[in-house]
Amino acid sequence: MDKVKELIRSKPRIFVYITGVYLLVMVLIKWLTNPSLDALWFFVGGAIGIYFLDAAEIFFGLQPSPFRSIVFGTLFAVVAFFVVTSSASMVGIGLVLSLYLQMLLWQVGEWRVNKNLDSWYRMVAGPVSISTQRSILIIAFIIFLVETIIFVR
Repeated sequence: MDKVKELIRSKPRIFVYITGVYLLVMVLIKWLTNPSLDALWFFVGGAIGIYFLDAAEIFFGLQPSPFRSIVFGTLFAVVAFFVVTSSASMVGIGLVLSLYLQMLLWQVGEWRVNKNLDSWYRMVAGPVSISTQRSILIIAFIIFLVETIIFVR
């Protein structure tokens, strides 16, 4: 129980707030005119997604985290796209969209602190230029927005 409390306390509040607002906005846009139980399941999946990768890092003792890498991020974007376009599970869709947003927030936070995402590219053979890192981050945001629009439709 102490690990769960520490996990919840260690998460930056701004990440929780941004993701919570995102989830609420998605619920309102998608289900405002036609409320259903799916909205609750979507929100539950999204709430789980806020802490899912952090919990996995703690549970499996992963240091450095393989979830904070461009390889995982790229593969996850593909999986998230598949889930959003193919799944009927609102828990699953909420989970993947929330996880994707958490990874983007991790990257933005690291960018603001370090002015680069070098730690995300450790698994890549050579150094990646700052302009390439920035471009890939922008592309990741665009993919997230496209997945969000597909979900809302």
